[in-house]
Amino acid sequence: MLLREYGASYFLLCVVAFLSMFSIMIINPVLPIFSRLIGASGVWIGYTVSGYWISRVVLEIPSGYISSRFGYYKPMAFGLLVTAFGSILLVFVNNPVQLVLIRALQGFGAPFFFAISMTFIVNLFDIEKRGKAMGVFQGIEFIGQIIGAGVSGKIIETFGWRGGFTLAFALTFLALILFIVPPYIREEVVQGPTKGALSISEVLGVLRNQTLIIIALSTLAEFIMSTGLIMTIVPLYANEYLGFSLGDVGYMMGARSFGFVIAMFTMGSISDRLGRKPVLLFGLVATSILVVVMSFFTSFISIAAVISLIGFTSGAIWIVGPVISAESVEQNRRGAAIGAYRTFFDLGSFIGPIIMTVAMAEYGVQSCFILAAVLMLLTVPLVFRINETGNLVEKIATH
Repeated sequence: MLLREYGASYFLLCVVAFLSMFSIMIINPVLPIFSRLIGASGVWIGYTVSGYWISRVVLEIPSGYISSRFGYYKPMAFGLLVTAFGSILLVFVNNPVQLVLIRALQGFGAPFFFAISMTFIVNLFDIEKRGKAMGVFQGIEFIGQIIGAGVSGKIIETFGWRGGFTLAFALTFLALILFIVPPYIREEVVQGPTKGALSISEVLGVLRNQTLIIIALSTLAEFIMSTGLIMTIVPLYANEYLGFSLGDVGYMMGARSFGFVIAMFTMGSISDRLGRKPVLLFGLVATSILVVVMSFFTSFISIAAVISLIGFTSGAIWIVGPVISAESVEQNRRGAAIGAYRTFFDLGSFIGPIIMTVAMAEYGVQSCFILAAVLMLLTVPLVFRINETGNLVEKIATH
């Protein structure tokens, strides 16, 4: 796909997603350490990480209904506005309860931007270009994750926690301005419902789709691993058990994002050629193996290297998940399907930190690595049941 085929609205959305992810990742890699400093302990550390995801769990599927009624532009703008407001409130956090509540507010805005932007992109391209378009979009988004995660520890060490939160707000506010001022997304021809608004029963009806349920379970397991293990346990493990500085912890998390970006720019194209299912199977099996391998390493270089590889293999899951979800249903239900997929994405991110902090407290840190790997491997037999004939039907229809 040539660059000129993407269009101004697509590139603008990529820039906004980049800034939004950069803002989020200034905070996320070191958030468990901050929560410990303001009085959180045990499972409360998990709650402060999970707070961001609880409101997302209940809003992802409704976001598909909302976009079918109001189009893409207004809900995405609203989501960015709410996220910016939550970001500035972080500057004033003094205790774990406040942190959980404000993180929940930030999570309230996320589905309106991230879920609807994915539906926007799915409907912007035909099936032969969709995988690569989604891969490039998420790749640019995760370049923001690389930069944000990589510098997060140094930013906190240099400017303090309040300074880091202020910078995160500034980036989110810039993303909002860039989204609402230029006319491109506002005037994009794919925005708005094409067959009228979906009913609530039609939105919930996508949950009866077997392929979508399999993707949902695979995504649930992957995000229990990524948010529960990588984003919650590993920073604490690296900082408190292995003695790495905040800066080193940030670099470790940034290494994971580097692997993500490589996956986003390659796995979409591979899935367009070879099919979505082989890419998904590769991601689940390889990530499970690497998670167990990582538990045996204690040096900075070895841990960062394995985390980078996990970024690549789990990135394969991320890129094909929303595409398979969208392609498993009728075109006018794609927003609802992506919302359902992202609900399990968020559910894994919500329960993952809680499960992993409980496992660490009861059975030790090594149990977290084993648990994460086992949960992903349990979904592998289900993936073999995915039927990709819907993709073939769409390909035939476009020729």
